[in-house]
Amino acid sequence: MSWIQCLQITVIVIISLVQAYPHNPAKQRSLRNNVCVHKFPSTSEEPHLVRLETSENTRSKRASGGRMTIKVLYHESVEELSSTKRNIVKNRVVPEAVKHWESVFQVVNGGKVIRLNRKCENNQYFLSPDDPTQYCKNRCVETKCGEWVVPEEHLENCSTCDSSGRNCKSEKNRGKGVSGVDFILYVSALNTEQCVESVAGQAETVAYAAHCQQEDELDRPVAGHTNICPQAINKPERDIQSLTSTLKHELLHALGFSSSLFAFYRDKNGRPLTKRGEDGKPPINQELQVRQWSDKIIKEVKRDWIVKSGRKKKNMHLVVTPAVVREVRRHFNCPTLEGAELEDQGGDGTAYTHWEKRLFQNEAMTGTVHTDNPIYSRITLAMLEDSGWY
Repeated sequence: MSWIQCLQITVIVIISLVQAYPHNPAKQRSLRNNVCVHKFPSTSEEPHLVRLETSENTRSKRASGGRMTIKVLYHESVEELSSTKRNIVKNRVVPEAVKHWESVFQVVNGGKVIRLNRKCENNQYFLSPDDPTQYCKNRCVETKCGEWVVPEEHLENCSTCDSSGRNCKSEKNRGKGVSGVDFILYVSALNTEQCVESVAGQAETVAYAAHCQQEDELDRPVAGHTNICPQAINKPERDIQSLTSTLKHELLHALGFSSSLFAFYRDKNGRPLTKRGEDGKPPINQELQVRQWSDKIIKEVKRDWIVKSGRKKKNMHLVVTPAVVREVRRHFNCPTLEGAELEDQGGDGTAYTHWEKRLFQNEAMTGTVHTDNPIYSRITLAMLEDSGWY
């Protein structure tokens, strides 16, 4: 089958994706509210990878095929909401979004004790080849995850060395950590700069989420945050459904569907798909300020593009991991497709972090969140499977 024939099939079938996980949110009122701009941590904000500690119940839990477990913690800003808004956040929106992904995923190396690394001054730290400890240069500073200051009981010791990497020591302030969970989610409801009000007082940003730290065995994100903009929390049922839909989308960014995490993907045997440096991490793409993925994950190709003036070459970025290729070929009934195309418009936070809208239409992980009847297709679930984490 030729590429042109495949394109002809595409025109027919993209009208509605296979409904693997429908969630039927209400139609959003303003197009301005539709675009997702995913704000991920920059490479200069990343602490060293977290060393997980084996929990006593890990083996029995995984042997029984347990689903993913997410520990949800609420910021004081949630408690300070009106009783109506607080009830919507704590009893509807967050539990429904979290339960959705807990019911979908099973974590490969989950169920351990999570202790997050402390933030170092200017994010400068020393590492030793035979020691997983992160030694901050000079001193540890306040550790945040989104709008949260991470509780002391969730943190590792503060370990420091002087500016020359000598006189290293560890303070005895290690927290007990969070046991028997796969991911810690810190939830806030602050009116931040991202919660910019637009016409008629509607919140331009409804909610946002991102990962904060990753573990050192498979690079899986183990902690993340979400902030729900207070102006977006409204009583009408359609607004609650819409907000829940947005949070599901945002949580999937924190769990792995993010340009800041693609370079950390691994194959089914746990081997990195991108070459690592001396620090155990992929190289940095200075332009995008993310870790640079290899062409085993995302491949850049040139295609003939028909425009009003004729033809031109267009660069496209395709996800080419095995399960994604299998599912995108299956969906479009085209055995020669190289991969699934990523969005290339919308700027930072939209491009490369969502599926291409003109092809995937009502897929929930396109950059336009509130389309009619958005669904999570097998292609999206294949992407998370190909991370090597789920």
